[in-house]
Amino acid sequence: MIEKEILTEVAQLLTKSLKQQLTIPRISTAYGGVGIPGAPKRGVSPPYASGSLSREIKVNVVENTQDGFYELQMTMPLQGQFINDGRRPGRWPPIAPIDRWVLQKQQMRGSIRDAKGKFIPRKSLVFLIRRSIGKLGYGGNNFITKAYEAVAPEILDLYGDAVAGYVLFLIEDFLDKLGLDYTKNSND
Repeated sequence: MIEKEILTEVAQLLTKSLKQQLTIPRISTAYGGVGIPGAPKRGVSPPYASGSLSREIKVNVVENTQDGFYELQMTMPLQGQFINDGRRPGRWPPIAPIDRWVLQKQQMRGSIRDAKGKFIPRKSLVFLIRRSIGKLGYGGNNFITKAYEAVAPEILDLYGDAVAGYVLFLIEDFLDKLGLDYTKNSND
């Protein structure tokens, strides 16, 4: 049995690492791919719009009521699953979340322009993004796995093999519940 104090420290390390992973700018990719070959490389915008995922993602220590042991529990909004795993192509995403995201991005960086320098109206931008996600999907960034990999050496050094193995087990269990495959290559 691992003590509650140790798990509390590990939970703080994991929460900090998850939030750091969410601030790393990454280039958008198609689902299951590395992007469109030959596509122009554009500047990477900040990886967040509202920051709600970063504010709400947490790793907490909870007591299992069945056996009395303490365990780690990660909570996050639903959008975290799509950011982590991506979205398969085939269907267009709903309008409201994309419109809200576009509005937040425009407030952060101003109006969006096309290749000729013309302003793109918000409704057109929402349509183009929805069409692109429907056609190509959206590649996830595996931030949960990367967050664990970033703190795993520190957990191993501070607390040893037993705690590091237990935390890895809990991360894999959480990803299984989301329907994600931990063994997916995260070196992108």
